[in-house]
Amino acid sequence: MRINDIEYIEVEVFDVRSSSQATEAFSMILVDKANLTHYVPIIIGLNEARAILGEMHGRLPQRPLTHALFVDLIANNIPDYNIEFVSINEFSQGIYYASIVIQTPTESFFEVDARPSDAVAIALCAGVPIYFNKVLFEEQMQVAMKTPNYQEEPHSENVPDTPHPAAAESEWEALTLPELKELLQNAIEEENYELAAKIQEEIDKRGNRQ
Repeated sequence: MRINDIEYIEVEVFDVRSSSQATEAFSMILVDKANLTHYVPIIIGLNEARAILGEMHGRLPQRPLTHALFVDLIANNIPDYNIEFVSINEFSQGIYYASIVIQTPTESFFEVDARPSDAVAIALCAGVPIYFNKVLFEEQMQVAMKTPNYQEEPHSENVPDTPHPAAAESEWEALTLPELKELLQNAIEEENYELAAKIQEEIDKRGNRQ
C-alpha cells in the first residue's frame, strides 16, 4: 500500500510482553502480516499496555478508556466520519511517530498525530488496519527463527499495578536496579523509546546474571 508516495506494509499486534525485571516497561510486538517471522518491538508504558491487552483479549472496563472514547466519538457521534486506518510513519531521535487517518463526508482524509501505542489501541478498538512504513520497518525489524518467540516470558494476563534519562550508557553500571528502573520510566514518559530499549537491555542483563 502506498500513502503519499511512501510504501507501507500491514502489521498486526502479536503480543504485549512484560519483562521479569522491570514491570514499568512493556514491549509491543508488531509483526508483518505477510511474514510473521519479521517483527518490530516498541517499548510502551503500563497504561498503554493495559489498553492494548484489554482490546486484544476482550477484557474491557465498565467505563470507556480514552482510546475507546475517541473511537466512539468519531465512529458513532460525528456523522459520516470514519477511522480508516492508523500508520507508523517515522522514527527520529528515539521516538516513533504515528497517525490516525480519518475519512470525512466528502471522502477526503486527514491525519491526527498520535503515539504508536495510542494509535494501535484505537485501531484494535475500531477494527481498522495498522500500517508501518516499509523502509522504516525493514530498518528496525528483528527476525525470529520460526514464528515469533522473542526471548521474553509470555505476557501475563494480569498486568501489574503501577508501582533522568540523561545518563550515558557507561554510567549505568554504577546505578542500582531501582535507579535503572526509574531511569527507564522517565525515558518512557518522554517517549524516548530507543533509550528505553537500551535501559531495558541493561536491566535484563542484570537479571540474567543473577
